[in-house]
Amino acid sequence: MAPALVACSLDAGAPEGETAEQRADDLSACSYTITTNTYVGSPDYWGTITFKNTGASAMTSPQIAFNVPSGVTCDYDEPGWTHTQSGVTCTYSRTSSLSIGVNASYTFYYSTNSSASFTATGIQISDPSCDAGGTGGSGGTGGSGGTGGSGGTGGTGGSGGSGGSSGMSATQKKVAEALTSIWENDTPVIDYAYSENIDDGRGYTNGRAGFCTGTGDAIMVIECYSGLRSAANGNLMAKYMPGLTVINDRYLSTGEDQAGTAELDAIGNWTGDWAASYNNTTTRADFKSCQDQISDQLYYTPAMNEAAKWGLTTALSKAALYDVFINHGESGAKKLIKDTNTALGNSSQVAPAIGYNGITEDAWLKKFLEKRRNTLAADSTWIDAIDRVAAYEKQRRRANWDLSVAVKNDVRARDCWGSSYPASGYTVRTINPDGTWSTPSSYTYSCN
Repeated sequence: MAPALVACSLDAGAPEGETAEQRADDLSACSYTITTNTYVGSPDYWGTITFKNTGASAMTSPQIAFNVPSGVTCDYDEPGWTHTQSGVTCTYSRTSSLSIGVNASYTFYYSTNSSASFTATGIQISDPSCDAGGTGGSGGTGGSGGTGGSGGTGGTGGSGGSGGSSGMSATQKKVAEALTSIWENDTPVIDYAYSENIDDGRGYTNGRAGFCTGTGDAIMVIECYSGLRSAANGNLMAKYMPGLTVINDRYLSTGEDQAGTAELDAIGNWTGDWAASYNNTTTRADFKSCQDQISDQLYYTPAMNEAAKWGLTTALSKAALYDVFINHGESGAKKLIKDTNTALGNSSQVAPAIGYNGITEDAWLKKFLEKRRNTLAADSTWIDAIDRVAAYEKQRRRANWDLSVAVKNDVRARDCWGSSYPASGYTVRTINPDGTWSTPSSYTYSCN
């Protein structure tokens, strides 16, 4: 079996001008902390505001308002959000309910027409659970998460929900997640109970998306879970929050992945408690829900946003992009996208790329997979997972754009691009268009 090579990382550096212990501003009955506040201009045109609910009650329908530079226009609504703008103030309100538990964090994305980077000012977060509004202050820069998706679970293949109009259908998403689960756990069944130190310098790797204790995403799962269930109500992971916070503060202040787990090991058996949190039928639903939510926030929704930005419309391209976000993280995915655009003559990163100077989605995906193949092949550890790229290349050659034909990973990189590539050793599975799967009794490796 090939090693699980997961992203783990939020690409979060230390906030400028503030330590990891950001100040919390009272919202009367509730309060919050801004931990990320950044806007990156061309070619991303993407803003990130992450806040933590440090109040005494869960937020149920938050409203986020902030100021942008004069002349800048907020121009995009994430799924579940709508916005208005008055002068320099952009105000985003929910179109559906969103629960942010006590001590849970949420990452909000926005976009503007500004090609220059800036920091939003005058951030205000209000909610019906608060008696009055308040000013959250301008958090630091660094880090990026993702927006909260709807999601929810759907069968053994993975979480359902389309993730918005730019995402995949529920069944297409199941297929995409089942494929990625093969690369991560050698089975299409998502492993929520998985927890192990794989000695990759990122602490314990956990759950459905390889959330790591040393890169800022495992703590998001536990924050979410603690917002749904207390220690007194069976939350075995709540006791680790002090140790996780120490590790996460060190991660934020240094900008480096944290390998150490001593703060967690001093508290209890992390891997055992993580597994038990899912295996216990009493706590399973809450623990699973938080893993689905954070996975969508950090990987699925950002991947679908990138697909929409660059003009990718097919389920196959979106599935390939989602797997890259899981495997390489957001910054790695965006670098591959940039390299692909440049290789196809779009060095100025004109978006959407599809249709620019005659670029087709087929040509774009072909080049994107080649760039990813080269990235994996250049790393002595990652090369062992190179066959995962070949699976998407085979479907491209078969024109299975809507994933409407069963997908079988009976293909290796050497079958597509030559015998110099090693075999990853993944077990061959067949994933049907509805997300169900089986293990074929026989198969022949081929890229066609």
